[in-house]
Amino acid sequence: MRVKAIVKTQRQPGAEFTGFELPEMGPNDVLVKVAACAICGTDVHIYEWNDWAARTFEKSYGPLPRIMGHEFSGEIVETGKNVTKVKVGDRIAAETHIPCGSCFLCRTGKQYNCQNIKRFRTGVFAGYAVIPEFSAEIIPENVTYHTASLFEPFGVAVHAVSYVRMVGDTVTVIGAGPIGLFVAHLAKTMGAAKVFITDISDYRLGLAKKVGADAAINVRNADPVAVVKDATQGLGSGIVIETSGNAKAVKQAFEILRKNGSLCMVGLPPEPVVLDAGADIVWKAAVVYGIHGRDTFTTWEIAKNLVSSGRVNLEPFITHKFPFQDYKTGFDLAIAGEAGKVLLLPE
Repeated sequence: MRVKAIVKTQRQPGAEFTGFELPEMGPNDVLVKVAACAICGTDVHIYEWNDWAARTFEKSYGPLPRIMGHEFSGEIVETGKNVTKVKVGDRIAAETHIPCGSCFLCRTGKQYNCQNIKRFRTGVFAGYAVIPEFSAEIIPENVTYHTASLFEPFGVAVHAVSYVRMVGDTVTVIGAGPIGLFVAHLAKTMGAAKVFITDISDYRLGLAKKVGADAAINVRNADPVAVVKDATQGLGSGIVIETSGNAKAVKQAFEILRKNGSLCMVGLPPEPVVLDAGADIVWKAAVVYGIHGRDTFTTWEIAKNLVSSGRVNLEPFITHKFPFQDYKTGFDLAIAGEAGKVLLLPE
């Protein structure tokens, strides 16, 4: 099937909205009519073709040309002959990490961190997408396609906060990108006494205040370590969740953390991070968690229940919507930090 799609065609900045042939459906695949897509930070790296993309993209995702995107929702219109989990007409979102099912981690209950993790054969910024049956996750009836397209990144935030006890504690979120915004909202939902969040974008810090953050710190204008410590009688924050991936910010995250606190690392620093292991970790008796993807499918069940029950509303996180052909505008906003989640929609 040939579709109109946003395609990464060359090893340089940009993309093209052009025709592309979808891969053949296998017996364990489903064909999905795409309803809504969301731009991820990874898509921004690929669009800009930065050092990370040049080193990692084709090795992890596949050769160019390739349709971009992985966060999406839609309706199943065809199934392979072996498919039993879902059926034609089901409304779905999708898990994007596909485990092998046979490695040590898969066999010991950690398939989300499979040693042989795979991804879709091509992306989903298109009118239709072919994905494995494994990935298709039915969405609740009272959840819109637009909201459902955020389940995959929202799941990363859900995974992160599941490691820590936030009720009654002070939480600091480093970075007010979409994952950081989700975390700030979840922290308040889970009973955090006070939520700090840091960033360099006043626009995103403004969004953070709207979704639950008590204090928004622009690190261009203030030292976040001093601000948090001043507000906590010098103790620091009991929970810190690092979502920015900025090496300097990671160092600040450890400095903000109080003794016997817990730090969840979500962001991916593009360069080495220098820490004082004694002062930052050992003497603090710090607990540090690395967060990778979603805990399949436990995270999905928690995320769906939070949204379908009304405990969490993801609509305020969607700040812009564009048709596929206006993808450049959407990417420009995401790159500038002047957006929450940007949706791209097929006509």
